[in-house]
Amino acid sequence: MKGSRWLIGWGGMIGLLLISACRPVIAPSSTEAPLTSDVRAAFAASAGNSAGLSVIGVGTVRARPDQAVVTLGVETESEALATALKENNERASAALAALRAHGVDEADIQTASFQIQIEEPRDPQTGRRIGPPVYHVTHIYTAVFRDLDRVGAGVDAAVAAGANRVDSIAFEIGNPDRLVTEARRLAAEDAKARAQALASALGAQLGRIISITEITSPQPVPLARAAAFAEATAVPIASGQLEITVQIQVTWELR
Repeated sequence: MKGSRWLIGWGGMIGLLLISACRPVIAPSSTEAPLTSDVRAAFAASAGNSAGLSVIGVGTVRARPDQAVVTLGVETESEALATALKENNERASAALAALRAHGVDEADIQTASFQIQIEEPRDPQTGRRIGPPVYHVTHIYTAVFRDLDRVGAGVDAAVAAGANRVDSIAFEIGNPDRLVTEARRLAAEDAKARAQALASALGAQLGRIISITEITSPQPVPLARAAAFAEATAVPIASGQLEITVQIQVTWELR
C-alpha cells in the first residue's frame, strides 16, 4: 500500500507538469507582476519596429589642380665618402637655387630622404672583395610649385643645375574643403532622389531619417597623369583634373 501511494503521488505530479506545459503563455496585464527589464526591452523593440529604406548617394566634383609637388634630388658616388658628400651638397644647392629662381618658396622645399649606402665590389664566385668600397649618397627633396605654369621650366632648371633624379610629380588642390563640402551636398541630394524614387515605386512615403553614414573618405584622385619626363628643352606637363567623390548611406523610415 505504501508503495502504491508513492506511485500515485508521482503520477499526480507528472500530470500537473504536463498540464502546465500545455497551458498557453499569456502576457501579464498591468495589474499583474511587472516584466523583467529584458522582457520589457524585447516587447518595446518588437512594438517599435518599422519598415526602413537604405540607399547610397554619390556626389562627385571635378576641378583642376592648383599646385604641384615635385620629388627630385641628387645621387652621387665615390670611393671617398667626403668626395661623394661634397659633390652631392654642391649639386643639391645649385638645384634648390634653380627651384627658388622659378617661383618655389623656401618654405615649400623639404628634405624627403637622405641616404648613404656602401657598395663593396666582390667576386661573384668566391665572395672575396675585389676593390675598394664605393659610397652612394642620395638626397631627395619635395618642392611645391604653386604656379603650375612654372613647373616644367623649374624642373628643367633644377636638372640643368645638378639634380639627376626626378622621381614624381603629384598634382594637388591646395584647399579641397570647399570641393569636399560640395561633393557631400551632391551625395545627399542623390541619396534623397534615389530614396524618393524607390518609395514611390513601392507605394510608400519617406518618414524621418534614421541614420546617415559617410562611406568613403574624400580624397582627390587624378583623372590624368603628368606626361613622362624626357630629355627636351622644356619638360611637358599635363596637370589634367582631380576628382573628389563622396558616398553616403542614408536610412529612412517608410510610411
